[in-house]
Amino acid sequence: MKGSGGGKPFSFIDFYSRRVRRIFPSLIFCLLTFLVLGHFVLLPDEYSLLWKHTAGASAYVSNLVLWSEAGDYFQTASQTKPLLHLWSLGIEEQFYLIWPLLLFIAYRLRFNILAIALIGALASFGFELSSVRSNPTAAFYSPFLRFWELMAGSILAWLKLYKAEMFTNLAERCGSCISRLLHRTPSEAASVRLCSNILSALGLISILIGIFALNSRHLPGSKALYPVLGAVMMIAAGKDAFLNRHLLSNRVMVWFGLISYPLYIWHWPFISFAWIVEGALPELKVRLGCIALAVLMAAMTYYLVEPKLRWGRYGGYKAAGLLSVMIVIGVTGLHEMRNEGYDFAADDPEQPLIDAISSRLDGDNARCLKAVPDWNKLSDSRYFVKCRFEREPDENTIAIIGDSHGGHIYPGIVSQTKDNEGAAVFPAACAIPLMGLHSGASPADLRSLPTAAYSEHLLSEGFSYILTHKNVRKVILSHHPNCSWRNVVDTKNPGNHDFKSVIRDGFVRTYDALTKAGKEIYVIWDSPRYPDDQFLRCKSAAAGRTYGMRSSAASKVRETCSAKPSGLVGVEANDYWKEVSLETAAGYKNIHFIDLGEFFCPHGVCSMLDGRGRILYMDRHHLNIKGSIYAAPFIMEELRKQ
Repeated sequence: MKGSGGGKPFSFIDFYSRRVRRIFPSLIFCLLTFLVLGHFVLLPDEYSLLWKHTAGASAYVSNLVLWSEAGDYFQTASQTKPLLHLWSLGIEEQFYLIWPLLLFIAYRLRFNILAIALIGALASFGFELSSVRSNPTAAFYSPFLRFWELMAGSILAWLKLYKAEMFTNLAERCGSCISRLLHRTPSEAASVRLCSNILSALGLISILIGIFALNSRHLPGSKALYPVLGAVMMIAAGKDAFLNRHLLSNRVMVWFGLISYPLYIWHWPFISFAWIVEGALPELKVRLGCIALAVLMAAMTYYLVEPKLRWGRYGGYKAAGLLSVMIVIGVTGLHEMRNEGYDFAADDPEQPLIDAISSRLDGDNARCLKAVPDWNKLSDSRYFVKCRFEREPDENTIAIIGDSHGGHIYPGIVSQTKDNEGAAVFPAACAIPLMGLHSGASPADLRSLPTAAYSEHLLSEGFSYILTHKNVRKVILSHHPNCSWRNVVDTKNPGNHDFKSVIRDGFVRTYDALTKAGKEIYVIWDSPRYPDDQFLRCKSAAAGRTYGMRSSAASKVRETCSAKPSGLVGVEANDYWKEVSLETAAGYKNIHFIDLGEFFCPHGVCSMLDGRGRILYMDRHHLNIKGSIYAAPFIMEELRKQ
């Protein structure tokens, strides 16, 4: 395939070799730096996530990895993901992989390149608009829904390359019309310059609107046109436009343009690590220090790392070497991710059990999907809201039903079951495990957690399994009461808007149905939920426990990770859940209660740590696998009393 103007023939190998030498040096340097830093700063589950995102970055699929996590880029939790920003690099490289191939095919088939680009850009933009409300996560991370932004630049490049005369004529006519309105008669060059200046000014205004007037709720979507078209207008205005010549072409701006790619690579991880270490938004002076450090590292990367690998002789060998290093990083990332980040906690005697439980979760999910095939489609991707069967449907003797707090106790339960036992779990997002009730369904909740719309449907499938399988003798109702606190609908009696009455009716309805089916019922009273800032401080403080600490330091960590019950979040909701579940159980002989608050808060003090100082939580209220295993003997002891 030949380019225009007598240049050398286009080569895919040469194109992608130049892309590798352009992109890989800075990225590899950054990834290795923060993997080393993360080893000393992050907790095992955080380090596992860093390795997972490193593997995604190495294959340029960060956007797809983040999409699979169903995370919101703008949520607070996102600030503790050091490689979060690489979602956009993933989309860019996916575009550079697909778009040249499409152009090559179109060229060989003699299709109209501009028409294809316009249709592709409009289709991408249209599908994005249609997805913003129904699936905002996909609208943000899906490459095909974001390609229009890159294709806008491709269309402009084609027009400037092949229709330069058209640009000049349009600028001349535009400038001439404006000059007449101003009662001036400029030369052709002055008319072109006037139009370029206006176009550049409009572009800058549009970009500033994108920076200052829009927020996360507007992006992506139609308002993303402001920054995209603003950039297109400023580029189209050309280098001679006043703003472009005096603002964008001054030495400071040019220098930042030169280091812009490594600066993009370095800027976010420093801020994210500072957030993790501080346990909250860092002070202004810390944030400014992170920015200064990012600029310093970007400059060092640009002047010391990139030139040796990007330019000079042996370009093909350099590209092959960089690609090999990136493959090694990616494969290592997959290995470390599967080990749940606990590789550097080799002194943990429970590590083999954690590994064994982690390795079985996907298989247990697949076993459940044979009975409930739509579960994963209507739920999200987090491990603790996937249904699972430890054994075949007719062999499980214990069923856990509820929300993610049912899901997070499942790993521990299966670590304790005997040969004649087996566990099944039905955890739907924010779902209250009471028949006919639907929690987490307010518009605000559904915007942040769209899968909550299907929670009642999914739990009805779970209850159907429980009621129709006689082998299920023990049923655990597990719920995070904050999910339903004053936010629940009785679908059996939608006219009842009294919250307390709705909850009471739901308990009675559920107790009656399970009792008639001959089940032993166990109501979980929930594990503690900690304030966000305390959990982040605890993570930061506990990160050093692997390397050994003086007793005074260990005592400080325990103090940071502890709280009195009155200092927890959702105390009122938890207390009401206890009160109503106990009150409505009067007269039943098959209803029992398991108080995880009592277990995690002995002697009136709650802790996020086990006896060896290892953290038991993966976020402010979900247990990690270690925490699940830690609580399981207490739960199973209660189950085996009857």
